[in-house]
Amino acid sequence: MNLLICVKRVPATGGKMTLTADAQAIDTRHLGFTISPHEECALEEALRIVAAHGGSTTVLTLGVQEASEQLRDAMALGIDAAIHLLTDGREWDALATADAIVEAVRAEATPFDLLLFGNEAADTGDYQVGVRVAHALDLPCVTGIKALDIKNGTAIAKREVSGGAEIFEVALPAVLTVKEGINLPRYP
Repeated sequence: MNLLICVKRVPATGGKMTLTADAQAIDTRHLGFTISPHEECALEEALRIVAAHGGSTTVLTLGVQEASEQLRDAMALGIDAAIHLLTDGREWDALATADAIVEAVRAEATPFDLLLFGNEAADTGDYQVGVRVAHALDLPCVTGIKALDIKNGTAIAKREVSGGAEIFEVALPAVLTVKEGINLPRYP
């Protein structure tokens, strides 16, 4: 299996947030950065899938040069390869982000069997990127998953709903968005 995990560099939670002088943005000079918690779980899930079924993992991020730190963190966990889509520091909306990821996926020589995203970004609360990528690549998509099993070329994904759970079985390749709590991520 060939897995792609998309991650986002976000300010570390729990730190003091201050605004820039014009009060239009967060002053990041003294903030630490990390991978969004949902995406940490997606990385862990990818590593577990490859341990059980074999294959390779690639982590992808879109961001400034400093985002390479999050790629290195993912590789320290055991991820095999990294793709860094460098940006100039301007904000990217969900559509532009998804378009850049789709272009990168299409450029890869070996197709991905499974694309994993965090369910939502910790800094903006967006949960559109995975869905937009799935739509652009014409792949099945299940969002908000809290359990995952891979069997015979299919992904069996479970998500919690009011009063129970929904279980989806989708053929691979597919796009899944993972919620925090699906597993307990390891440390680098």
